[in-house]
Amino acid sequence: MTPQPEDDPFDLDFTKLFAAETKVKEPDTTAQQQQQLSEEAVIGESKLTSNGYFVRINKNAPSRAPKGRPPAVLVVEDDEVTSTLIARILSANGYTVKQAANRNQIVEGLKGSPDMVILDVLMPDANGFDILNRIRQHGVLKDMPVLMLTSLGALDDILKGLRLGANGYLTKPAKSKALLDAIKTVLS
Repeated sequence: MTPQPEDDPFDLDFTKLFAAETKVKEPDTTAQQQQQLSEEAVIGESKLTSNGYFVRINKNAPSRAPKGRPPAVLVVEDDEVTSTLIARILSANGYTVKQAANRNQIVEGLKGSPDMVILDVLMPDANGFDILNRIRQHGVLKDMPVLMLTSLGALDDILKGLRLGANGYLTKPAKSKALLDAIKTVLS
């Protein structure tokens, strides 16, 4: 079932859009857009090798850095050790962190409208690419920065993340400096 026009795109309940049984179509791309994304993915693959991360810079995007409070980050990672390590690194660097390991926790974490999401791809009951696609189609969440943090680092995976609207891409295991640099770049 595809979300219907009468569905409220600003509904923060997320009941329909984030339900596992709701099918959400991926965005269509023109041949020219696909070519641009392919070129960007090749650059991204190179940056992953040299820097440990790749971030898309959108000069037209508003700054997501909150004023007067630490940035809130939702860490979506089903591996408890990895999630805890990321949360500790971020907390030690002044970020407010919420963690999610499954679809229900992701929905609850998004209800708090974090400043950004760090999103794994391979999870038991959700696919990070699918979650990214749903975020990009939600009226309130569509501009929220999303960094993919995954073991999937092949060119096709990077291309898929970019096509679905990822702001950045990191591969596991990510160095803490690369993670912090990517977050800072996206939020500033």
